[in-house]
Order: sequence, then C-alpha cells, then structure tokens
Amino acid sequence: MRIVAFNSSPRDGEASKTEMMLQSFLSGAREAGAATETHYLKKYHIKHCVGCFGCWLKQKGRCVLEDDMTEQLFGRFLEADLAVLATPLYHFTMNARMKAFIERTLPMLEPAFFDGRAITRPWRFQKVPRLVAISVGAFPEHHNFDVLSLNLRMIFGNLLVGEVYRHSSEFFAIPELASPVQEVLAAAAQAGREVVLEGKIQPTTQAAVIKDLAPREKLGRMANEHWRQQMAEHDHEPPQAEEDHTIDRFA
Repeated sequence: MRIVAFNSSPRDGEASKTEMMLQSFLSGAREAGAATETHYLKKYHIKHCVGCFGCWLKQKGRCVLEDDMTEQLFGRFLEADLAVLATPLYHFTMNARMKAFIERTLPMLEPAFFDGRAITRPWRFQKVPRLVAISVGAFPEHHNFDVLSLNLRMIFGNLLVGEVYRHSSEFFAIPELASPVQEVLAAAAQAGREVVLEGKIQPTTQAAVIKDLAPREKLGRMANEHWRQQMAEHDHEPPQAEEDHTIDRFA
C-alpha cells in the first residue's frame, strides 16, 4: 500500500500536535508494510478554487489554475492507495489551508447527474484514493469534531475509511501527562496498522485514541492556569510585530 499524507498545520515538529498524531499513524502503517510520504501544505503555493468548472468542461480532469496543486500535489493525491488528510481544528472544522487543498480536488469528479434517486457526482478516474482524516483540537470535548466529520463524509462518502480525532491536544506537552499521551500515540499507530491490514479502524482503537488524559476538571484548571500566566507575561511585553501570527500557536 502506498500512503500519501498531506499536513495543513502551520506548526513544525513536536510543536505540531497534528504532526505528532499523523506520524504516529504513519509509523503503524509502515510496520504493517505500507510505504508512506508526507507533504506539508504550507510549503506549497495553492490558489483558491474560483468555481469556474474548467476542470469539468475545458481541461477535463485538470484544473485550469497553474500552481503547485495542479503541477505536483493533485498527482500525488491520485497516485496514492490511501491519502491521509491531517489538519488542526480551527473554528470546529478544517483550517483554511486544508479547505483550499480539498476544494482543488474537484477535477476528480464528473459533473452531477440524476440516477433516478438522487443527484450524484461520479469519480472521473478509474483509480481514486481511499482516505483517512486526522485532526487535533485543544478543547477537551470530542463532539467538537462533529462538524469536520460530517463535512468530510459528505465530500468523500465511502472513500473515507477512517477518522482519527484527538481532543485536549495542547496537553500533550505537559510532563505529568506523558504516560497517557504515549498511550494515545500508540493507539494512533495501531489505527495505522489496522487501516493497512483490515481497511478500517477497530472501535477499541478509536476509544483508545480519544481516551481522556486526565479528569476534565483537572484539565480545565491546568488550562486556566496556563492562560493566566500567558496573559500576565504578555501584559508586560511590547505589541507583537504584525507578521507574528499568534493563531499559528494553536495548530
């Protein structure tokens, strides 16, 4: 199996909890025999879809926009047996970089047609990848991923064979929670093995991925203390330069 992952986080390395979950998943997939590669979307120039339908009517199967999505990423996406879409949770859904990437996969579809029951959009190409979604969010409630999950299921239908969503991700860096964090990452690796070997993620593995790192009340107190300290420190600092995108700290 050839797995191609696309990570839309603005963060790097261990600062990115999206990357931690993604690479744990991919490590398990490699243990099960898959070949993997990762593309970091922030390194590519991806224009926004302009809704012209040129990929349906003019250059059928190819976007009319010339950029890294057309020349590189879309081809890598189609060549994969499994594509992994990894995004931090922004405003209860995928971030803008991942949204732009997904919108530009429109050339994989034919125009809509009515099959007697509903309007559907058939795949243009004989081979299209199955997909797994990975996302992390700072809040401790798992239901915060409901909108993202519904969105992806509506877009990709039965191509979406796995969803790995991890709440409380900002607590990954707290030393006293290192043991339960390692259990979560091990569960993400097990999810990768299962997708390769079984084509799906088992319910017990899903439960291990979303297991609480600590009682919610404790996490709430820790979060409050963290932000009190942050605000106190920043109250004594000069204003940040305009190019310092503080939103990137929550990826």
